[in-house]
Amino acid sequence: MKHKSAVISLIALLLVLPATLDAQGESAVPFLLISPAPEGNGMGGTSATQPTQDALATISNPGQLGIFTLSSVFGASTYTPRTDWLPQLNISGLTYGTTAVNIGYNFRDLLSLPFSLSAGVGYSRVRVDLGTFTLTSSSGPTPIAAFTSDETSQSICTAIGFEYYIRMGIGMNFKRIESNLSPIGSEQEQGSGSAHSSATDFGIFLDVPIARIASDLAGTTFDIAPNTAPFLDLSFGYVKANVGDKMVYMDAAQADPLPRTAIAGLGAEIGVTSTAGSSELKLASFRLARQADDLLIIRYPDGSSNYQSGLGDIQFVDNVILGKTNGKVTVRKGWQVQVAEFLYLRGGSVDGPGLAYATSGYSICLDGLLNLLGLVSPSLGKESWVGFVGKHFDLQYHSSTYSDTTSPISGTSSAALNLVVKEFEF
Repeated sequence: MKHKSAVISLIALLLVLPATLDAQGESAVPFLLISPAPEGNGMGGTSATQPTQDALATISNPGQLGIFTLSSVFGASTYTPRTDWLPQLNISGLTYGTTAVNIGYNFRDLLSLPFSLSAGVGYSRVRVDLGTFTLTSSSGPTPIAAFTSDETSQSICTAIGFEYYIRMGIGMNFKRIESNLSPIGSEQEQGSGSAHSSATDFGIFLDVPIARIASDLAGTTFDIAPNTAPFLDLSFGYVKANVGDKMVYMDAAQADPLPRTAIAGLGAEIGVTSTAGSSELKLASFRLARQADDLLIIRYPDGSSNYQSGLGDIQFVDNVILGKTNGKVTVRKGWQVQVAEFLYLRGGSVDGPGLAYATSGYSICLDGLLNLLGLVSPSLGKESWVGFVGKHFDLQYHSSTYSDTTSPISGTSSAALNLVVKEFEF
């Protein structure tokens, strides 16, 4: 049997699958480089850098789970619906989707600690459906069978969180990766067009409330109006992703390395908060985020490869702080405007080797609306279901879109629903 048309189609798909096109021909399973969270995608794919309650963010940075468990006990997010990946190509069946679930607990009260210490575990699944392909016989184009091609990654995330003035999350993802490109090998190679491997991600996330620390150290508040104060938060994220073995399809001598990646980023948010209602509410804020990603694979002329150490080609000052590119690193930039923790508007850009596109997005969050009602009417917030639901639950809708005039990624959009159950006090 032969399946040249299927193989050619698959190769074409794999060349454009990843969100970072510099991975072309350098690694196996480049779908692992696609930024999964629509919330962060609206800001240029900076999910590893900005604090969030989105369960999908733990796929980009497992340290996010540690931050999440400091204030919440359960989170679940899923694409609604699966994304039509690269719609400009008009390839039927080419879709991308992911789901994540997180649980955690803060041991502060249980252990009577003077600080917060939490732990959590999560599960996520990412799947790229490459479509259905036809096998033909060696004697002619008559179809004899069909197969569905896909690639998946399933992860177990574990993390701890710590809060004493600053908030810190440290976590790890343990991945099982499967790639099913074809049911058989080519006419020249024996074996199967399927492979599997394991990998780990290590992530750290820091969130530093500058204004709150300054207020505590000064022993006073900096209110600009009754029950209203400014805030300034800084965040930092670091990830070493996809550390593991090579993917072997048919010939071990031609195995491809996993897309090991270094990620580093910074974020800053400034705004005003109110404590007049049943809980603290961010009335309005503006956030900036910058993140640099580097594929740590070095390819040699003979086809062999090696991995770079540390941050690879990332230059922290130039790439992260100043937002410059150097021809080897993908730089992601994003901004966000939020109102009353209810409405979020976002924009961003991605600039790297072989790619440049803009992003946009928005979110709507239930708890922000309910807490705003509690702020407007304190009695409503304290004595009814409005205050209870707003304090302990949140249902979020996130949407993002990529735009570019020259790339098939233009028009790719994604949306997700995220449910959060916050920490209860007994």
